[in-house]
Amino acid sequence: MNHCQLVLRKVSCSVFACLILVSLHADTIRTQTINLHQGWNAVYLQITPTNPAPASCFQGTPITIAALYAGNNSAVQYLLDPTTNTVTPGSGWMVWYAPGRPDAFLTSFFALHANNAYLLYSQSDYAWSVTGTAALGSVTWKPNSFNLVGFSLDPLSPPTFDQFFGASPAHQPYRIYRLVHDQWVQIAHAQTTQMLSSEACWIYCTGSSAYQGPLTVQMQTGTSALVNGTDLCGILLANNTGNPLNVTVANPTSRAVLPLSFLLNAVTSSNVVTATYDLPASYQMPTFEAKESRGFWLALRPELMPTTNATTLLEITTDIGTQAWLPVTANRSEL
Repeated sequence: MNHCQLVLRKVSCSVFACLILVSLHADTIRTQTINLHQGWNAVYLQITPTNPAPASCFQGTPITIAALYAGNNSAVQYLLDPTTNTVTPGSGWMVWYAPGRPDAFLTSFFALHANNAYLLYSQSDYAWSVTGTAALGSVTWKPNSFNLVGFSLDPLSPPTFDQFFGASPAHQPYRIYRLVHDQWVQIAHAQTTQMLSSEACWIYCTGSSAYQGPLTVQMQTGTSALVNGTDLCGILLANNTGNPLNVTVANPTSRAVLPLSFLLNAVTSSNVVTATYDLPASYQMPTFEAKESRGFWLALRPELMPTTNATTLLEITTDIGTQAWLPVTANRSEL
């Protein structure tokens, strides 16, 4: 088999998704727009649609097939270019077929969810916009296998594959394939080839790995932050690279809706004290040195909250083009 054609023992198909244009609404709702090409597209969905039923998400669009790789107990070793004959439940896929197709009765999945990779078949070029709830994403890597995955990235200035995966021995030497004109094509120059937000690729992982990218964004539990009254909420941030990394925390929601603050150690002439500062619309943290880990502690200004409960999204970005969207829920205690 041609080395640039991909491999999948029991798989097949994919998609090519171009960049996203993201607009932010109130609380934790975002709109993601994915530019689809005619034919197969491999896409990474960053939100759970308000109505996650595929028939609702794809109504009025030229999308007629959607597939989610569920796999089996065996590792994915060889990839085939997608066709309607290879993207089937029998080859490890859960498939949705548009109503009206003769094979619609074979539909085997019924909801789209955030932080999943999908293959979409579109009958024409189309800008697909979908609105829903964001969640902090993470990849569960299957060891010694190709994995169909995507990541949340800056749509205008994303990292190269090497900038993103250079700190992970499990993903080297690079075996990465993206879908181009219905064919899986191997990335030949990871050092100079940019990733695409909204795109899913087959990426090989050697052995086990918990790697999520240059910056770890991790909650103690779950994929969202909860701030209750005067209690603190901690977020672990870690620079996984061997270079300094600049991190920005954006709080797009009006402080009149959800007034957040954060803790910061301040150095005085005699000691180190912890001070609390209001979280602005955009806060650039002190530079993370190579391999540095740091806790980011959120607090609430409950006396400034106009309502008992409120939600927002924090956008955590790096200067090399990675993103993480963290939903925050705040509950004001009785004052």
